[in-house]
Amino acid sequence: MQTMRLISLLGPVLLASCAPSVHANSIHPDADEQVTFTAGRGGVRGTIVQMQIQVGGAVVVTTPGAAATFTGGPYVTYSNDTLPFCAVATKSSGSTPRKCDWVYVANPKFVFTAPAPNGGNSGYPNASSEQTGPNLYRLDQAVVRNRALDAIMEYVDWYNALDPSPADDITVLQAANTADLMVAAVAWYVDHHMTWRDDATNQTVFANNGWASYSPGWDFPQPADLTLTISGTLTNATPSDDYEGDCEDHAILRAALLRALGFAPWAIWDAIDNPVTHEYNIVLYEGAYRLMDYGTIDRWLQTHTWASHQSYYGWNEANGPRYVATANHNFLVNQVDNYPGGKSDGQSWSYQIYYKDTSP
Repeated sequence: MQTMRLISLLGPVLLASCAPSVHANSIHPDADEQVTFTAGRGGVRGTIVQMQIQVGGAVVVTTPGAAATFTGGPYVTYSNDTLPFCAVATKSSGSTPRKCDWVYVANPKFVFTAPAPNGGNSGYPNASSEQTGPNLYRLDQAVVRNRALDAIMEYVDWYNALDPSPADDITVLQAANTADLMVAAVAWYVDHHMTWRDDATNQTVFANNGWASYSPGWDFPQPADLTLTISGTLTNATPSDDYEGDCEDHAILRAALLRALGFAPWAIWDAIDNPVTHEYNIVLYEGAYRLMDYGTIDRWLQTHTWASHQSYYGWNEANGPRYVATANHNFLVNQVDNYPGGKSDGQSWSYQIYYKDTSP
């Protein structure tokens, strides 16, 4: 009896060890990129006469021998869905052991619908409970949409000026339709145009510009459209103070501009650390959730020692309000694990999963 039980337990292990190997070059591709699939001998013993790779249920390559490689995509038709792939080895004996896996193809683009603002002060928040995405992002305001397009165009000009070779240039159309370029453009634009300023001064500026009635509850989060119109100095030649505000105002503006470009609500979050000292963004970038804060998008991708990036609370357009409660912590734990779609990095949730060298 014990022998039979041991055989039943070992059976799946033995079968798996006799299968070929197959993997994708990214376990979290997005819908803008190609994916390379590689198949090899793995645990197959004996002579392999043919190796086949299947992607999405279709045979994509068949080669003689024990190895095969295929590059395909982008897999737009699998947007926000699982893409299955398999390796099938044909042995000289005629048997065909196989190994299958899957990746989730994230596509955060082309989501332009948004809930209407409903705050008690002309749509703006009039209490802490009204500090929601619709009331703070104000996607109903043309200035948010217009500045989002400015972010794309200015970033393209800046990027193309870095390298004189036209072969490396990107176009406005390309940037506006590529998720990672949208993120890079918004991070660059806010960093280039916005300066930090304390909340006490921010309140004075609002009062001096007709918004003495603005009383949003805890903290002083600035709605994105008002950040873009009354917070800074738009009339001088220096762009760095066009908009002004503290950390949450930078984060709100980044999120609003991305949403205005059609970036999906589930893919852009405002994050707050624990203990509460700082607010910034968690954004889908290169198919995984990463930090976006002061500077360009590549500044905070790797592990770093700034204690204010110990992400703990989160909120966005669909999950809120903006606050530091257990529910906000659970938003991150339950909805913003490092890879979308349930593909695991093999680690429990912690703020470190947003670092590229921790969760590649």
